[in-house]
Amino acid sequence: MNDAATPRFTVSGILISAGTVLGVTAAILRECDSTAPHAYVLVNAHSSMLRHKSQQYQGVLADMSRVVGLPDGASITYTARLLGYGDVGRCPGPDLMEEISSAAAGQGIPVFLLGGGPGVADALADALRARHPGLVVAGTATPPFGEWSEETNRALVEAVKQSGARILFMGVSAPKQEIWAYEHLDELGIPIVCVGAAFDFLSGRKPRAPKWMRKIGLEWLFRLITEPRRLWKRYLIGNLIFLWDVIRYGRRPAPPPV
Repeated sequence: MNDAATPRFTVSGILISAGTVLGVTAAILRECDSTAPHAYVLVNAHSSMLRHKSQQYQGVLADMSRVVGLPDGASITYTARLLGYGDVGRCPGPDLMEEISSAAAGQGIPVFLLGGGPGVADALADALRARHPGLVVAGTATPPFGEWSEETNRALVEAVKQSGARILFMGVSAPKQEIWAYEHLDELGIPIVCVGAAFDFLSGRKPRAPKWMRKIGLEWLFRLITEPRRLWKRYLIGNLIFLWDVIRYGRRPAPPPV
């Protein structure tokens, strides 16, 4: 996916690879047999705030040799057009996960589901199998909230490796999932796709915005209305930080972390 032929663009100081759900899915499936798979991370307006808080996350986003940053939120695609990049595509996490699952079912490629709250990963496995007959979910894991101990990290790595999965989906909050994927990418040797809240949406645990709201870029508003206490800071303060970064960086990437 990350090669000279992949168009890239910069929004809010973050270098992102252009791509559609279908195109990225095809690239990920090709990487199942690659010796140099990537970690795929979703970039949206919230990424700006996270980048300011975590130098580790900054480093993940900056390493384009091992990480593919994908245009997730409408804020990214609309801003890219304003900056003169044109149509850069869009890869919302739930849509990407559905498409990969469909393609993996057709090709017999086993997947692993890591993340979600209690029972979510198992419910998601059942839901994906029902929608994509033939999909092999090689394993699921629901890690504890908070910081993971080294023992937990080793157990998760071994569970994925022993399952025989060839694609790992992570549904953990950002930037935790991106940092973990980056740190364990080489050892696991399979593409890791960080889809965050897609676990909740696709399992049915939480409602997703209606299609008409998604189409016009208002999915963020639906999430804010349904979870105001948890998400107000992310969308109100985070969006202001995103806009500030868009203004100050323009088409330039942010300097690498010190």
